[in-house]
Amino acid sequence: MSTTYFFSAFGTFGNPNGFRQSFFLGGNAAIVKDIRTFDLKTDAIMLFPKSKIYSIRKDYAAGCNLISYSVYTFAKEQNSHRGGTFIGSSLLFVDKIGSESLVINVLNEFQDSLENNNVSESIITTNHSDKFSINKPKDFDKIGFNLKDVNDLNFVQNTHKYLVVYNETSPDQLQKLFNKSIDLLNVYDTIYFTESHEIAEFVKQKGIFKIVDANGFTREIEKLQEERLRLVQSLISEFEKEKEIIKEDRKKIIDDITQQIEQNKIRHQENDKKIKDSEGGIKTINEEYDQYSKRIENSIQKLKSEGNVESAKKLYQENKRHFSNTINQNKNVDSLHSISTSRVNGKVRTNQQYGNDLSDFNRYSPNSKGKETKSDGYKIATFILLLVLIASYACYFAFFYNAKDFDIRVGGITNW
Repeated sequence: MSTTYFFSAFGTFGNPNGFRQSFFLGGNAAIVKDIRTFDLKTDAIMLFPKSKIYSIRKDYAAGCNLISYSVYTFAKEQNSHRGGTFIGSSLLFVDKIGSESLVINVLNEFQDSLENNNVSESIITTNHSDKFSINKPKDFDKIGFNLKDVNDLNFVQNTHKYLVVYNETSPDQLQKLFNKSIDLLNVYDTIYFTESHEIAEFVKQKGIFKIVDANGFTREIEKLQEERLRLVQSLISEFEKEKEIIKEDRKKIIDDITQQIEQNKIRHQENDKKIKDSEGGIKTINEEYDQYSKRIENSIQKLKSEGNVESAKKLYQENKRHFSNTINQNKNVDSLHSISTSRVNGKVRTNQQYGNDLSDFNRYSPNSKGKETKSDGYKIATFILLLVLIASYACYFAFFYNAKDFDIRVGGITNW
């Protein structure tokens, strides 16, 4: 059996059962358990002898969207003279709907057989809907070949509003009414149709449900279309504003990023100069160590040949001062400027994740790999420079202590 569409048959049965509804020719157990009843709110709308009510309503049950087409006819309860009692049927659709003309024909055929099998002399002959005798309409299976989607209808939200349309309910007229009512289910949870003057007067007098005639129904459709057009125009206006906002945002963000890039270029140039100057200091330090060593060797040779201690000590002190000054002038490495990572101002209202700063932005840039490689080169050069300086310090201190030993030895010669 179909789970896309199926029937419900219902009625009022008096004490002790009251209103009961059962499901036939398909259905889904979860939906059947969750769906609202098809009972009428008899203090707002009520059936009279030889009268009939059609309805269309939306439901959301067991996570499914439902549209149901129903028909109610007057029928008495057993052993009761209570008014407003009825027997009825509903053709329910899950997530789709059928052709209105076919729906009406099948619905009327099912209702006629329901009354013929279960009503005698206007009295319902069973005491529960589970005991209804029903017949499958001959065109029931054809409905499945003409299903269509329902668009732009909010099934989840209930408005708790109801509309009664006082109009002819012949199959041709009802087909047009059902077709136009789908959109109106965004405004009303259920729309009833009747051509009974008594029912219309009753609804009007009670004033609980809104009631309109054919012209009023047309105005309801027009109001809905006007409201939909207003919403469309409003949304278009919002989108246009959004276009202007992102246009301004883009310009500001690009300008900020460009400014940061230019600043970083300047810092890169300054850092490059500092590194080159530090590399030049390494050359100067190496040359100074070589020259100082030679001067010491010359002093040793001069002492050996001339034996003039005072002259050797004086020359040594002069060479040592020159050596120390040169080393001190070239041993310091200037710190490098850090690359700017300040946040880019401006709020972006799209879903694109641009990141919080320039480094995040560069992560998505096709040139980021090259930039990272260049930055790594600077880091490696700096690291090598530091290693050379550490080695230079070690050599300096080693030589310095050797020089002190030499100075002591020279002093010893004087005293000797």
